[in-house]
Amino acid sequence: MNKYIFILIFTFSLFHCKTNSNSDLEKTLNPIEYAMDNSAKIILENSEIHAISIGVFKDNTTYTKYYGEVDKGKGNKANNNSIFEIASVTKTFTAYITAQAVLEGKLSLNDDIRKYLDGSYSNLQFNNRPILIKDIVTHTTGIKRASFSKTLAKMFSIDATEDERKAVTKYSKTDFIKDLKNYQLKATSGKEYNYSGFVAPELLAIILEKVYQKPYSKLIEEYILQKAQMNHTSLRVANENKQYLLNGYTDNNQIVKPLQMPLTGAGGGLKSTVPDMLKYVEFLLDDNNPVVKEMKRPLFYDEKEGDQYGYFWMVEGDDLMLLNGGTGGNTNWLVLLPKINTGFTVSFNYNGDSAGNSINTIASLLITDLLNYPTKNAYYLVRNDIQNSPNHWVEKYHQLKKEYGTAYNFKDASMLNDLGYELLEQNKTKEAIQVFQLLVSEFPNSANAYDSLAESYFLNKQYNYSLSNYKKSIKLNPKNNKAKEMIQKINQIHNNQ
Repeated sequence: MNKYIFILIFTFSLFHCKTNSNSDLEKTLNPIEYAMDNSAKIILENSEIHAISIGVFKDNTTYTKYYGEVDKGKGNKANNNSIFEIASVTKTFTAYITAQAVLEGKLSLNDDIRKYLDGSYSNLQFNNRPILIKDIVTHTTGIKRASFSKTLAKMFSIDATEDERKAVTKYSKTDFIKDLKNYQLKATSGKEYNYSGFVAPELLAIILEKVYQKPYSKLIEEYILQKAQMNHTSLRVANENKQYLLNGYTDNNQIVKPLQMPLTGAGGGLKSTVPDMLKYVEFLLDDNNPVVKEMKRPLFYDEKEGDQYGYFWMVEGDDLMLLNGGTGGNTNWLVLLPKINTGFTVSFNYNGDSAGNSINTIASLLITDLLNYPTKNAYYLVRNDIQNSPNHWVEKYHQLKKEYGTAYNFKDASMLNDLGYELLEQNKTKEAIQVFQLLVSEFPNSANAYDSLAESYFLNKQYNYSLSNYKKSIKLNPKNNKAKEMIQKINQIHNNQ
């Protein structure tokens, strides 16, 4: 069974860099620093990633750490003054203003957006169903940037010419309205999640500016930045601060210039620092703020992916709020864990082929570690032993568990499950089988453990062992339809032999 740690599967190609021995056991580090250091260490095994910036807010205490170097070979670390593009995380600011407008009665989620637009827009409906405010904040409008505007289609292209980049920067509200009048919907809004990173948020910004009679920049300044005391967050970086703006990179160390968003920037124009983003985290974790409660209210369930959305945020009840963003040379996550009064930001100044998997991996690790606080994650220690002592790591696992079982978390089955799948991603199937064998011995009542072991046996063409473990998984979980399908597949293989 595919492993799941709140966000996405580990699918990165690492496992070739040696780490410090477990004798150190990071005794001097508190659990937060331990999590930050070890998760960053894993990601930096990917040579494409130059620098990682992490900020954690936990119980009114903040932690900021910076790893690697901003520009490869220059040894220049990021720091608390470093400014990075938060990209689509800007949508959380737009979400906040929208939720506030709803609570103030300035607009309704079920309003037809044409109510707030000047002129006639018969094109902004499909099968007599118009676009609603709710469709914008749940990415279900059906509007696609590439077909909306030829100019905007080049917005995030790293191979865009200088003229194309200038055209994007100069794209005006007049241009936007013209394209909006000409755009033809090709699907019914509100039915299917279809990410609209720029056009739909800009459309929402036009509406917010109209109901408040204030520019979007003033709205976020007045209602968020000033209240949260975020003095180093802005849509446009002042000339005197441009020295702190991080260079961005894509594959092969290709530098990518920061993008100056046209129009309001409501979909991804903000730049910020790690300390400022932690002020934002603290601001959003206020239990008494009705706007935050409204903002995380579930509005749409994506049946294909199994994700729930509030106002732009992906939400999981009161347990989790998260949103990620990326530009041509930057990627980041903002994650809130309201029940434990915790949140974090993590960013790379890199957005190439492996950025998505890597940023999801580190976010997943940090979520797991923070949820288990103050117990430390044994994953890093066991991974190190598998890497450096492949013939003795099981013995070391039991020794670690015996000696440090209270300080480190060995009770979560996902730890071994994740390590096993990481090995499968490296085509280290025999090693993965060994991990999954330990998993079923440690968690004999886990249907998922037997399912994982069965999958690894199947990949190793040990079909009898695979069949046996799929059957054990079904015995523990009769609803495991995937195991039933695999049993049929194995029987077909046997019949053809």
